[in-house]
Amino acid sequence: MAALGSLCFFGAMAAAAELVLGAMLPVFSFQYAGINPKLLTKVHLPEGVNALTILAEFPGPPIWEIYLLASLPILMMGATNVILIPLAIATGRRNVLLITGVVALAGCVGSGFSTSLATHLVCRVIQAVGAGTIESLIPFILQDIIFYHQRNAAISVVFATQGLIIVALGVAAPYVIGYASWRIIYFATAGAGLVFWVCLFFFLPETKFDRTEDENNGFPTVPLQPGQTRPDIDHVSYPPRRYKDDLKLFQCKIDWRSGFTALWDCLRTFFYPHMLFITLLNSAVIALALAAGYTTAPQLLADPWSWNFYHLGFCLFPLIVAAGASFLISGWGADQVANWLARKNGRRNPEFQALNLIIPCFVGLAGCILFGIAGDNPAKYHWMLFLLGLGMIAFAFLATNTIGIVYVLESYPHLTGPALVNIASFRLIVAFVLSFRVSEWVAELGYLKTFIMYAGILGAFILFIPVIYIWGPSWRKRWTGLPKRA
Repeated sequence: MAALGSLCFFGAMAAAAELVLGAMLPVFSFQYAGINPKLLTKVHLPEGVNALTILAEFPGPPIWEIYLLASLPILMMGATNVILIPLAIATGRRNVLLITGVVALAGCVGSGFSTSLATHLVCRVIQAVGAGTIESLIPFILQDIIFYHQRNAAISVVFATQGLIIVALGVAAPYVIGYASWRIIYFATAGAGLVFWVCLFFFLPETKFDRTEDENNGFPTVPLQPGQTRPDIDHVSYPPRRYKDDLKLFQCKIDWRSGFTALWDCLRTFFYPHMLFITLLNSAVIALALAAGYTTAPQLLADPWSWNFYHLGFCLFPLIVAAGASFLISGWGADQVANWLARKNGRRNPEFQALNLIIPCFVGLAGCILFGIAGDNPAKYHWMLFLLGLGMIAFAFLATNTIGIVYVLESYPHLTGPALVNIASFRLIVAFVLSFRVSEWVAELGYLKTFIMYAGILGAFILFIPVIYIWGPSWRKRWTGLPKRA
């Protein structure tokens, strides 16, 4: 439990450091236009004009460049995962997580000391190199230490915890910015991250072990005695574990060949039709969530909603509801559905997760429409409808994230690392392409037209869910992911 708790909070803090200031992007529109950001605590953007249109007319860098502070780290997180997972397969999970954690902390501190948009962007990218571990290494470690039938719940706990910490920091952020400086947020998250990094060092053991295919699929290779839930520990073949051994940075034999093989495996499995579908579906939902997150604050600050800047962090409260709903539906609930179907069919098939995608996808689609309608008509609709749409999108993001990861883990248990690279890396790269200029799109087209485009993309993928459920098993048999024999 200590290891799982450390993973939860370290991963959540790394993600929060990336995302909280992403929700405060109007602050940086003021900052890099040479205007004191604290003016946001005293003025409101005018009514009747798209708030992002006003910010786009500020002097200084174009608004899409400022918004790269939020979107460019997403691209970097995706790109670095392509390297981090094969490296973790070759050298071990724990050491890669700890080293990249130090990189994330260094980037966070550097962002606090940055003096220009260029240096700020560089430090955010460095921070993202480390924070990318949340997208792949943490689920990778969880599948090593969590029982097969509990993976939905465990992974959803991690992402739900991430959502709760983001909300807590998001509520505090406007007060810190108004009474002190946005730089303090970086220093505070770096300090908290350091505490959780220390917890990881002392509580998280290495989880890289050689496992048979049966063990990867959740079947014990040692027969269980009546009444046993796990086999006895073999102290003859394996010496007793010592705590000081768990603290070593490198605890297993380095196998560079397995790392290069994993890199090749991730490239070839990406084009398997079911893997491509789950990756692109997640890309669409992440792009939708990023687009909504980037564009929420400006409209709330404008008349007629006229939110007080200090209250801006409360717009993240829907994430609390989304996190709880995600655990119930995509975590505990999804495990119950998959296990019930497994009892009826004699085994737990990955395609059961396709059924679990239906509710989150339709909720995200509805949230997309509500967010766009309310955003374009603030004089006609209450801001609660706007935030309802945001919460529904957040739920879709958290739920499809959890279910997608479990699907790839169960589809290719012998290729856990490469399969995770596909969903953790390429989806972020595609999501960056779909969202990095959303500020300009909303400024030019408005909220409704922009989010109708996202709804159309998501809706197209929803149509393919029955295809995956029906033909997924035959595709997995055809593309097994096993190396070709000479």
